Amino acid sequence: MDLKVLFFFPLFILGIVAGFFYFSHMWRSINIYGTEKNKILKSMIIRLPIPIIAVLIGSFAGVGGIISVLLGFTTFQIYFLVKTGKKLKEEIEKEAEEYDKESKEDTKEN
Repeated sequence: MDLKVLFFFPLFILGIVAGFFYFSHMWRSINIYGTEKNKILKSMIIRLPIPIIAVLIGSFAGVGGIISVLLGFTTFQIYFLVKTGKKLKEEIEKEAEEYDKESKEDTKEN
């Protein structure tokens, strides 16, 4: 086992942690502000330094460190998007079932 792997693994974890903070803050901002674009953009400016700082820390280890941080960030991004997509799909299916029930009740009354 190469010692570089042991050195780059914490940078990979740093990328995952940066992704966690970035995407959890993003989702919280969307839930709070809804579709108000100016407030969403302000919150984006606030959270933008998170991955930049992580990549700068990784840059001390060279290109491999930057790649490790970006791979960790991307790994968390994929996890977050799949998890959020499943949750949204369940909510949409639930709403569709409720809509079907309401429309069936309306047709029975007529």
